[in-house]
Amino acid sequence: MSFEASLAQHCGAAMAGIKPASLAVCGAGRAADLAAFREAFAGKGIRAEILLKRGERITYLVFREEKLRVHLSRTENAAFLAAFGYPDGMEERLLFLKVRMAGNCFPHEVGIFLGYPAEDVLGYMRDPGGCIFSGAWKVYSEPEKKRALFARYKKCSGCIVRRLACGETLAEIFR
Repeated sequence: MSFEASLAQHCGAAMAGIKPASLAVCGAGRAADLAAFREAFAGKGIRAEILLKRGERITYLVFREEKLRVHLSRTENAAFLAAFGYPDGMEERLLFLKVRMAGNCFPHEVGIFLGYPAEDVLGYMRDPGGCIFSGAWKVYSEPEKKRALFARYKKCSGCIVRRLACGETLAEIFR
């Protein structure tokens, strides 16, 4: 799969702005593709922020800057992150997330960045196996609402993948 197709499949909803962010991983062999994407989208408000380089893997967050800024500043999200020691401000929170990602334990609060509801993030942290169902994340409440949201994400990403298959590039799709 091409780098663009992988981005579209895994991060399309975030690029389109219907999800605050998406977390993705690529091999070190794709570092040049990731750098080219970051450069091409720098002026479009879409970012790919590298959170961790470990071995042959690069973990990065794709997001629309304004969408993530607004999402993280919501009272419930800011309070959730503050409980884990996150400072105020999107850039400061991203830096803190990088530190957390480099630690020995995966920082499950990253779900807040990705648009997961706090009750689902907390549900997972308390009882990873006790979810109602799994989709884009493990769901602990409001299953029908979440199913509809997951379908919307899938439809969005599918549309972007189809446009790529017809010859468009991500830069053309997200002018």
